[in-house]
Amino acid sequence: MKTTSQKNIIRILVTCFILITFSSCKKFLAVNPDNRIRPQSVEDYQAILTGALPQAFHLFTELYTDNYRYYDYTDFNNANIQSWLKPIYLWSDEYISNSGITPEGGWRKYYNSIYVANVVLEGLATASGSEKHKSSLRGEALLVRAYCHFMLVNIFAKHYNEATAATDLGIPYALATEKVSNTHYKRDAVKVVYNLIEKDALEGLSLIKDELFDKPKFHFSTTSANAFLSRFYLFKGDYKTSLEYSERVFTKNSTVRDLFKDYDTYMATGLYTEFAMRYTTVEQSNILLMNHTLEWNSFGRSGMYANEYRSTFSSADLRGRLYTFTSNQTPNYIVRKFRSQTPSDGQQYSNVSLFVVEEVMYNAAEAAVRKENPDMAYAIDKLNAILIKRLRPYTALKVADFATPEALLTKIIDEKNRELCYEGYRWFDIKRFNIPVSHWTENGVKTLAPNDLRRVFQIPVPELTANPLMEPNPR
Repeated sequence: MKTTSQKNIIRILVTCFILITFSSCKKFLAVNPDNRIRPQSVEDYQAILTGALPQAFHLFTELYTDNYRYYDYTDFNNANIQSWLKPIYLWSDEYISNSGITPEGGWRKYYNSIYVANVVLEGLATASGSEKHKSSLRGEALLVRAYCHFMLVNIFAKHYNEATAATDLGIPYALATEKVSNTHYKRDAVKVVYNLIEKDALEGLSLIKDELFDKPKFHFSTTSANAFLSRFYLFKGDYKTSLEYSERVFTKNSTVRDLFKDYDTYMATGLYTEFAMRYTTVEQSNILLMNHTLEWNSFGRSGMYANEYRSTFSSADLRGRLYTFTSNQTPNYIVRKFRSQTPSDGQQYSNVSLFVVEEVMYNAAEAAVRKENPDMAYAIDKLNAILIKRLRPYTALKVADFATPEALLTKIIDEKNRELCYEGYRWFDIKRFNIPVSHWTENGVKTLAPNDLRRVFQIPVPELTANPLMEPNPR
């Protein structure tokens, strides 16, 4: 949906690009005598899309999970941050709007990126420049459009179920920019959305050229596109195809991050901030796609803490000590995967991964045990490839440790959360497997039971208000 902010974003991006490009040209205003600023070349459109590449707009979903517990540290918590986060933590639709770290913010920002992708797709045909670059940029724009719709449908609609997907309410799939102001949009069915995502993603993958990117980890490369399709087909329940795309990733990159090196370099020497600052950088070979993201996870006084989750890690598992942190001066455990790099606007931003090798390994392990002929040995090999760089002392998993594929699947999902906790992955597995979640408050324990309607985030109120055709999710 093209809200006012979506209409403004392209003007801002294009204006910024033109100002930078023509700031030294005295006659730049004459380029468009009708006073419109229009991109001309493929480089112009590349700059526009680069400025709108998706960030981890979904991080708010962590609040719905079992990774956090609320503590009423009256003299310590920050009331403002808590007022943003606590309603979401309690699975309420009535959170503070106009914040970038809420479901409404995620909806708006994903559709902003989609709108810019469509601007690029519509303008490339008449742009000047290399045909190879134009083709690759078209591929990247298609992947951006596909990925953003994928995140939206998995947040604001039911999980894909082949038996009901044709009638389950999805989200509107925006295939073009709005040509008539205040156009209203209906929700496409989940199956329609998935079909369009698949079409866009496959075409996009066939077009992108990795050699054109100066900083490929900030763009959809062939490897990160294959990682996306690994996740897409896993969520769709096509385990054979998910496994195929996972293997394509491993052909190019199967590097698991060495947490022993991280622990010995940072934890043992007390360089905690340095670890957080370097957790997500282009130098980390396991990272396939990343972006600078507005986040709250590293805020130490949010009221949402990792105390209980930290205690579930075994003493041999270095991740429990590396991923969360406390000190004698603070009564809480906070997330150490991020450390805010606060810019002039006063907000908190960190580099956050969107795809990493480890996620693809968990995708492959899950697909291997859920496909028609389960391959438990393959799945365990993928788990061990990660655990051998996580456990001191290391004890390898064996097929004999698991009586059934279902028991191994439980282990896979648990290990996936231990590895990727607080990065925005957990909620989607809780939703896919209908896992109950209990949250503590000062008023007792609240539970999100299996099949609770609140497992689907509500369409944001501003969208429901502005668009009479937009159906709300049942409550």
